[in-house]
Amino acid sequence: MHYIFLLNHFAEKKRLGATVTAIYELKERLGDNVHIHETEYAGHAGALSVQYADLYESDAIIFSCGGDGTAHEVANAIAFRRTAMCVIPMGTGNDFARCVLSPKLYANPQEILRYIDKLEIRPIDLIRVDSYDAVGKHLPLWSRYSINITSFGLDTMVQSKAKRIVTAAAHWSLIRKQSYLIAVIFSLIQGWNFKMRYSFELADEKRSIDGEKRYCLASICNGQYYGNGFHPAPMAILDDGILEVCIADDISRWDFIRMVSKYKKGTHINHPKIHMYRVTSGVISSKDSHLQLSGNYEGEDFFGHQVRFEVIPKALMFAFIRDEENEPQS
Repeated sequence: MHYIFLLNHFAEKKRLGATVTAIYELKERLGDNVHIHETEYAGHAGALSVQYADLYESDAIIFSCGGDGTAHEVANAIAFRRTAMCVIPMGTGNDFARCVLSPKLYANPQEILRYIDKLEIRPIDLIRVDSYDAVGKHLPLWSRYSINITSFGLDTMVQSKAKRIVTAAAHWSLIRKQSYLIAVIFSLIQGWNFKMRYSFELADEKRSIDGEKRYCLASICNGQYYGNGFHPAPMAILDDGILEVCIADDISRWDFIRMVSKYKKGTHINHPKIHMYRVTSGVISSKDSHLQLSGNYEGEDFFGHQVRFEVIPKALMFAFIRDEENEPQS
């Protein structure tokens, strides 16, 4: 088996140092079966993933060593291929890693290398996201696969602001770590006005529903966490062929502040302003013909007047870590 480690250049330096040491120790043990690359530009992780997937097929595991954006890039590159991926959390949010790693390994990513001989490879689902403009033209630039969560509304506003804060505070680790909290405060001050039309194919009832809604948060969930630990879909399972959709009605700033701690902990699902749907596909459209939806998948921004999505079952091979202490979190 070949182990390919793709190191995000912008990875958190403290985690990067300890993990790189562990990776090179592994290379000393396994020699040429360990391949190490530091990404040099946007899209480089995807290009390297395709290269190694072509070369080694099922005899390789690609380790995404970064945050959610790196995992998103690798997943899109090797979807439907025989090559598996794994994640080593070294980014700012690392939310997909929360879904697949135990708390112990999430907090100590260098320890993942100790269990490299105990990987269980099995397929997980992906979300296919396709964007269209106001006249129905497909927008390939903003159409991708999402490995974790695709979202709209206030969470996307916060995500966008947080990224700008991280970029501006490149040398201020404390500000970078608190970027989501700072972004939430700025967004609350700014306010919001989000309106959508929606149509969902329900997974359990085998029927469709549709409607219109003013909302503050909307998330389409394959995984459980996003936004640096927020927990919109505590019942989401990565390989069940079902997506959990969470929509929060438009509420006042004060009501949002009172609800946000529940949303963070995953105890919000019975809140009267929260609506949960188990779906296989759906369409979300902007109610304003002159205003696009602003969304993000794994922190990557995209836009479209209409967004169609569906679950793609067992589309990606994933390497889970299994041992007596660390059960895979699928």
